[in-house]
Amino acid sequence: MKRFFLASTIVATWASLGPQAAAHGLPPSGVAPRSSCTALTGLTLPNTQILSATQKSGYCNVIGIINKRVSTQDPDHFTYGIGFALNLPNTWHGRFEMMGGGGTDGSLQSDPQGAAGVELGQGWAVAADDGGHEDSATNVLGGYQDDDASAGGSAHFAIDAQARRDYGYNGIEKTATTAKQIISYFYGLDTVYSYIMGCSNGGRDAMVASQRSPWLFDGVISQNPGFNLPQAGLAEAWNEQVLGTLSTSKDINGQPYIPDTFPQQDLQVASAAILSACDALDGLVDGIVDNYHACTARKVYPALASYTCGTGSHGSTPHGGTCLTSAQVDALKKIYAGPVNSKGERLYSNWFWDAGIWTPPTAPGAGWQFWNVVTAPVPGVNTAINLTLGAGAIPMIFQTPPVVTPVNGPTGQEAFVFKFNFDTDAPKIFTKTAAYPESAMDFMAAVATDLRPFRARGGKLIISSSVNDGIFSGAAIARWYRKMNQRMDNHATDFARLFMVPNMAHCGGAATTSFATNELKAITDWVEYGVAPERIVAANTNTTSPYPAGGVFDPRIAQNFPTGGTRPLCVYPSIPAYKGSGLTSDAASFACVDPGFSRGGDHDFHDDDDGHGDDRH
Repeated sequence: MKRFFLASTIVATWASLGPQAAAHGLPPSGVAPRSSCTALTGLTLPNTQILSATQKSGYCNVIGIINKRVSTQDPDHFTYGIGFALNLPNTWHGRFEMMGGGGTDGSLQSDPQGAAGVELGQGWAVAADDGGHEDSATNVLGGYQDDDASAGGSAHFAIDAQARRDYGYNGIEKTATTAKQIISYFYGLDTVYSYIMGCSNGGRDAMVASQRSPWLFDGVISQNPGFNLPQAGLAEAWNEQVLGTLSTSKDINGQPYIPDTFPQQDLQVASAAILSACDALDGLVDGIVDNYHACTARKVYPALASYTCGTGSHGSTPHGGTCLTSAQVDALKKIYAGPVNSKGERLYSNWFWDAGIWTPPTAPGAGWQFWNVVTAPVPGVNTAINLTLGAGAIPMIFQTPPVVTPVNGPTGQEAFVFKFNFDTDAPKIFTKTAAYPESAMDFMAAVATDLRPFRARGGKLIISSSVNDGIFSGAAIARWYRKMNQRMDNHATDFARLFMVPNMAHCGGAATTSFATNELKAITDWVEYGVAPERIVAANTNTTSPYPAGGVFDPRIAQNFPTGGTRPLCVYPSIPAYKGSGLTSDAASFACVDPGFSRGGDHDFHDDDDGHGDDRH
């Protein structure tokens, strides 16, 4: 998608440059600005204020706001607008990246370097936005904020219908469009290649852009995407209610106290049980379940039974680090099956069984424990992300109309989560009203499977996802990809590829999780040179194995875990398989192979991943 609208003198200069650069549209020596950085404060753009333009070492930092307004729908009449930051290198090489957001946004990355951390230094122009609202009273946009602890907290912005749209999709589109206009003015050259990259809600931003604005980006990298966040929010409430049945005390808000329900030693046992059932399915015992589709409930349930206190073969002392109580086992089964209503109808997705349920202390990450059980322990306070960030989003953003609650107290956001009704509240993610004409699924979800417009304009999409993210189901994104592939006449790999990452926590953690720069190279090679990625090499930066050599774990796990080494991420549905020789910490020792999922097999690859291993739906 090369676009050149240059002055004739610039075209003549380019004609004298190397043939490879000319073929792919990137100026090999770079382009210098044609105006000073500070002069950008005088640039006039529609509905846009450039608040500052500051020359820094090697680049110009621009901060502005789009569509600034005072809300008439918000009872607080807060100020809203799409805050953005754009970094323009002193020598620009034609590429532009939009960084995706995170969580419920509301905080501007005022000095964006690039989602992989290297883009600005490589001569890219890089932009970020705040999702159309600001939670901090001391933000860089002049002091306005929209956080009201008595009415939704950091999710208060969802009272305003336009702020919901800006958060869901409009902020990315408006910021990218405005950034490209500034780039064109500053360098006298239109953007040659445009990319977007982000993780979590930023991954959702990326997928939304490919579906809603297929003309906007040439290359899209979506990491651990919350592509179906409203339905994932239902799972957040479901999980906490299930864990609440194990609680033996109340927190400061009078709600079930969750940290004691699954202490870390219990999650370690759960990880060991899953590994005992599934680690060897890929041919190598190494603490990583690469053959995740084959890791069905039919295999995991007997392993959990053997690790059940008293009735199993691994001890009888609850919370002693060797077994799980029968109530804990039942809770895990219910959580991994996914949320349902009273009729048994699925509301979101099941989850793949994966060793990443436990986050080793030496390899921290936002894993299952952080989302569901506890982050930083505080006596009497629930700190699980589902009960902090999630507890604000569930009533305010995912419900229509928003259910305005205080952050804390007996009628606060936690109480809403624990009292959430899966028959009457769950359908409200699809509700529209006169005041809120777009449902949560309308303005947030990226579940469309018809990507023909994106494919037709030459767009390329790379998705990477944890097999068992603590918040987003790996089974859900795998199912979406298969359905999209069917919709695209089984030719999805021509323009879109999914890479699953076993054992990884949300956007990082224990496993081979360092691959952002390789992913960036993969998308640029694909977009600019037509070289599609067959594998992406990922590194594990742990200096020692995070798995203990003994105890409940097979000793081969610590021995074979790829400490300080690399592994390949394979194009779905292929999985990495050890070749039988060579270092287990070397990606070259592994081949990407077809795992042979087929109808009627150990796990019906064509079903909806319910985990039964048969044709039941």
